[in-house]
Amino acid sequence: MKLRKMISLTCVVGVVLSLVACGGKKQNESQAATDTSSKKTQIKFWNHWGSETNEAKWFNDKIAEYEELNPDVEITQTNIPMEDYTGARLTTAFATGEGPDIFSASPGTLPAFTEADVLYDLSKYFSEDVLADFSEDAINSVSVDGKILAAPFEQDLLGLYYNKDMLDAAGITPPTTWDEMIAAAKALTTSDVWGITYDLTKGAYGNFIFMPFVWQTGGDFFEGDKSLLNTPEMIKALTMWKQMVDDGSANIKPSRFASDGAILAEGETAMWIGGSWAITQYEKEYPDMNIGLVPLPIPDGGKPASAGGGWRLAVSSQSQVAEQAAKFVQWLFLDEDPTNAIQWNTEVKFSYSPRKSVIEQAEDIYQKGLRATFTNEIYGTEQPELSMEPEVSDIIGDMLQNAIFSMSPEDAAKEGDRKLTEFFEN
Repeated sequence: MKLRKMISLTCVVGVVLSLVACGGKKQNESQAATDTSSKKTQIKFWNHWGSETNEAKWFNDKIAEYEELNPDVEITQTNIPMEDYTGARLTTAFATGEGPDIFSASPGTLPAFTEADVLYDLSKYFSEDVLADFSEDAINSVSVDGKILAAPFEQDLLGLYYNKDMLDAAGITPPTTWDEMIAAAKALTTSDVWGITYDLTKGAYGNFIFMPFVWQTGGDFFEGDKSLLNTPEMIKALTMWKQMVDDGSANIKPSRFASDGAILAEGETAMWIGGSWAITQYEKEYPDMNIGLVPLPIPDGGKPASAGGGWRLAVSSQSQVAEQAAKFVQWLFLDEDPTNAIQWNTEVKFSYSPRKSVIEQAEDIYQKGLRATFTNEIYGTEQPELSMEPEVSDIIGDMLQNAIFSMSPEDAAKEGDRKLTEFFEN
């Protein structure tokens, strides 16, 4: 799905645009092409993975490998906490001329950087054979006006994880419907354990987690420039999302970011709506935990649906070393040899590569343990995570917060629809 053209920007991104136009001297100095003392090309790489995670460690290994192959290059990885990274940290850095040369971006945040014109065109770094290896949806999701503005390298799917021991002790079968999920969450809630955890904060991740539940009803968020927020399907999904908060079974204040699978593994919750990324974490850090997985429960008369998310790597058009940075991204995930892509999607974490060759060469791995549930029961039901303007993301986030905490689902949907319609019209 092509990134939709933005009409206006948030204040922070507006600052980015104004400073880019001014061509700040500070930026030129901070992102100089070479370090005068070492004579090496200095490349700054920012991402949201914690410094002790498998992902960050793998990037460090790959950086060392690349630097050995290219001794005139020095790459510095900076790991920023998710809450800061998905907030204003990145856009503020670009606004002040302190932004990175390479950075991770999600489908939910990529449009802001597209409109701010801080994305370097990576089209020429996709060879004809490599481009054909990618799924059409993956390329469309990072393309604007015929330019490929980021490198997709993973697709995370969503499912419902559960603590098998807790469900067995309560005599509860893993839920397959919304009603069963609501009842199970309530029955599993104790003074020490939440029945279910899913992201209840405002932001791109909270929107992402909610998307498949709307799609299951046959609804959607918008079609072109037409709002679809005030519909029976949307209200039905909002009502379910709110019900588990109202009955006290949803974990309102988790001990860590809601995307962290440790919330389930460490006994904080009995069920967790999360992604395929957690499987490697469970196998390496919690090998003795008895964890199960089922597709996301569906409403009566609904259809199975998951969401296909995943991060992309982008290169800053502000960078003085954009070409060298792009070559590193190419070596990582756009090389005709898919070894790095296979490692990332099957060893570092578990996700579905947008490259067909990776799926084919790692077929056996995709049937290992909990992966088999994703591969056989969830993969193929996903829709791509929606890319949207920051204003649209805010409107949807506000609608969710209002429906959960301060309004009826009907009023929240009506208010969200009014705001989104007004935004599209103006």
